[in-house]
Amino acid sequence: MKKIKNKLAPAKDWIIKNQNNNGAINWDQRGKCDPWDHCECLIALAIYEEWDPFIRGVNWFFDNLNSDGLIPSEFKNDEITKDYYESHHAPYIFLPLYQKFLIDNDIDYIKQYKKQIQTIYKTTLAFADSQGFLFWAKDEKGFSDNSLVTASCSVHISLKIFEKIADIIGLDYSHDEILLNEEKINSKRFDRDGISRKRFSMDNYYPFLCGIGNDEKIDNALGDFYKAGLGIKCVIEEPWVTFAESSEFIISMVKMKKNEDAKKILKEIMKFQDNKGIFPTGYQYKLDILWPDEFSTWTNAAVIIAADCVFGISKYKNVFLI
Repeated sequence: MKKIKNKLAPAKDWIIKNQNNNGAINWDQRGKCDPWDHCECLIALAIYEEWDPFIRGVNWFFDNLNSDGLIPSEFKNDEITKDYYESHHAPYIFLPLYQKFLIDNDIDYIKQYKKQIQTIYKTTLAFADSQGFLFWAKDEKGFSDNSLVTASCSVHISLKIFEKIADIIGLDYSHDEILLNEEKINSKRFDRDGISRKRFSMDNYYPFLCGIGNDEKIDNALGDFYKAGLGIKCVIEEPWVTFAESSEFIISMVKMKKNEDAKKILKEIMKFQDNKGIFPTGYQYKLDILWPDEFSTWTNAAVIIAADCVFGISKYKNVFLI
């Protein structure tokens, strides 16, 4: 819809404004860059067909990918600040690549990265243990002991998009043992250090993004984390709504055919767009303050993606709804 696309254009422009000359998209003007969030921003740029910053962003990503198909977890002012590798970071590039393809059908653009795509895929599979659970991260000492729902769901989504890419550029795949299902989602393996993470909204709704769940679970998640008129809380006991989590919840609602719930929550969070057209990261409603004091690019990207899923602001299919 043209009206909401125009309304969210400043959010898109904020992403471009915070892109370095080398293509890295920072959280904000302070210069931190997380590769997963960078890819989230690339999806938003593809929705708006902003191809120059999109291509520079893809180039930055592959320029910083090592020979094993891994990318460091964090950069600041173009320097690596977290020199370990998270399982869901590198494969997330599949989503913006495929979002571009959905729009322009340019197979050759994806083909130029065929070798890197194959390497990322093989390395991602190597994060799995013998039962198909993914370790969260890897450093020079080896794999982390933890498997996280959100990271595993993100990898699941990336692998499903890899299948689409592999079919068009001629790559083989076999990863059924890593893909998630209802039984795996409920495993205590996802309790970090033996402690349940169900107090976090992401651990509850991320399975919905994978198409896993039912009406009862959705209703429970809404009951626990939805704050009427404001959006989705990040943590169950905190009076704090966050607009990236709200947006991802909206996307998951569309994925699970709960379009009216998705539309209602999106309309509620739209009121937090400031007078420059940019969204803050979150709002602490007991104190009536924006918190933290930032306007993160990835939050603005998530709102754009959610709006595309709900209203179709691009005339093409959204990658999350494939």
